[in-house]
Amino acid sequence: MANILVTGGAGYVGSHVLRPLIEQGHRPIVLDDLSRGHRELATHHAQVQLVEGSLEDRHLLAQLLREHRIDAVMHYAALAYVEESLHRPGDYYQVNTAGTLTLVQEMVAYRPEQPPPLVFSSSCAVYGLTDHAPIPEQTRQQPITPYGRSKLAAEWLINDMAAAHGFAAVILRYFNAAGAEPEHGLGEWHEPETHLIPLALRAAESGQPFLIRGTDFDTPDGTAVRDFVHVSDLAAAHLAALHYLLAGGDSADFNLGSGCGHSVRQVLSSVERATHRPITAQAAPRRPGDPGLLICDSRKANAVLGWTPMRQSLDRIVADAAAWEAQRCG
Repeated sequence: MANILVTGGAGYVGSHVLRPLIEQGHRPIVLDDLSRGHRELATHHAQVQLVEGSLEDRHLLAQLLREHRIDAVMHYAALAYVEESLHRPGDYYQVNTAGTLTLVQEMVAYRPEQPPPLVFSSSCAVYGLTDHAPIPEQTRQQPITPYGRSKLAAEWLINDMAAAHGFAAVILRYFNAAGAEPEHGLGEWHEPETHLIPLALRAAESGQPFLIRGTDFDTPDGTAVRDFVHVSDLAAAHLAALHYLLAGGDSADFNLGSGCGHSVRQVLSSVERATHRPITAQAAPRRPGDPGLLICDSRKANAVLGWTPMRQSLDRIVADAAAWEAQRCG
């Protein structure tokens, strides 16, 4: 059994990692300021200890690491609204970059001779616009938003600190996290919501028009194509990365996705099938810098971590998300 500090464990992806951690014999201690997360998602499991606090609180970080004898850290705490980052870049660098630096510095101070290993939740936003499809890890990183740049800066400092202080870190860059675990009371819960599948589900429920941001991409139906990966598969990848590190694995980076692309129109059709309700779609201008095609090459994760997504069917992802929305709003 390992004691695992999970930052941002009351958020979407972080909360889905808690159950498998417990099932595999680990003890998660969640640190979350609840500014974007939800207490219910973290405390759904009685074995989870939730500590409300910020990455900026060095004293609290030092106390948690020391008192709980933390063996590894899984770092999810971040701001993640791409458009918001354009208007509030300072907040994104403060939380995503400076917060990560503070965390890593306290990890080093806690155990200077051998800091605990780190699993870092990053994003495909670090690649920016690219001609690669699917996208492998060696793709040039050219983020186009403050969100993407703040995550890339965090990657750089993690790699530099790991090399200087002798600990290992795994960086996981995932594409479009989607789906839910309604059977465990877990799902996608953002306020405000900006992601495609939950917005489409709400459009189906309300009857309000759904705006398709861009219908003139160089794709088969003119709408943007994205790689959706089930959040439970992402959780499995994070656990595989944790066990890789606990077994003595070296620092590494991995892209996580299904390897399959689905267009916005295909997602809308899947939502209609899941809800048995029609969606009225309306064309709208593209969002600035929005790429037409984003598909992941996750062969490295398969080769090194033994990770393969098990719930990659779009209809499965949408059905789980629909069940969660009905459960949460019902």
